[in-house]
Amino acid sequence: MTTVPVTPLRVSPRSRSKVSNGTRLVDGVDGRSSSSRRFRDLCRALADDLGGEAGLTEAERLTVRNAAAVTVASEAMQGRILRGEPVDPDELTRLANASARLLGALRTKRTARKPAGPSLAEYLAEKRAKEAAGAPS
Repeated sequence: MTTVPVTPLRVSPRSRSKVSNGTRLVDGVDGRSSSSRRFRDLCRALADDLGGEAGLTEAERLTVRNAAAVTVASEAMQGRILRGEPVDPDELTRLANASARLLGALRTKRTARKPAGPSLAEYLAEKRAKEAAGAPS
């Protein structure tokens, strides 16, 4: 029995959503409000902490977007508190807990990506340098 290799379908950028293409932050939002700009800034900063947008999986992108959205909502609530407006303490607690969980998940991904020590090439280069200098390895 022979198997036929399956080639992935090429998807035209025009057939994808604007959110998937990166031309829109959120469907139906033009992105010019201060909250939208803050959301975009947070998404970039969190993605950069994980090594850049290009290296993220789709699940990581979604987690970054969720963390940014919760942070924007939390900052809006903090603004209401500082202006002396009433806020729902349960909602504040839920936002704080959601933020902690999402940022913790991102932190776990970040530490999992960091190498534990020098790369093999770095180790071998250091070992060769020590041997050339006459130092014991």
